[in-house]
Amino acid sequence: MTAWDSSLEPVNRFKMTGRTITVTKIQADVGQRVRDELIDIAKRGQTITYGELKAAADLSHPPNGMGRLLDVISQDCHLRNEPSLAPLVVNAQTREVGADYEGNPDADRRVVYDFWS
Repeated sequence: MTAWDSSLEPVNRFKMTGRTITVTKIQADVGQRVRDELIDIAKRGQTITYGELKAAADLSHPPNGMGRLLDVISQDCHLRNEPSLAPLVVNAQTREVGADYEGNPDADRRVVYDFWS
């Protein structure tokens, strides 16, 4: 897969939905693994739960803390002129994206699936 964007190294900052996000060392370290897993999910036209993604990417932090990591991955996608991979990650009980997701997840997923098919 394409290497992680160097602008998303630890301590770098970017603006997203009216807030400034600082990339942590953990996010930079695991970002490529999570990105690769989500691209595989997109190619299959599927979704993945936070818990499944945590296990598949061998993440050490809890699934409920993954929102910021998905923000960083979305920024990486933006820098590559790709659609965000975030709408592929859903809650295990509701099968819906997180409450902070902005956009139409169903329509956004179709764009992701088309891009990676």
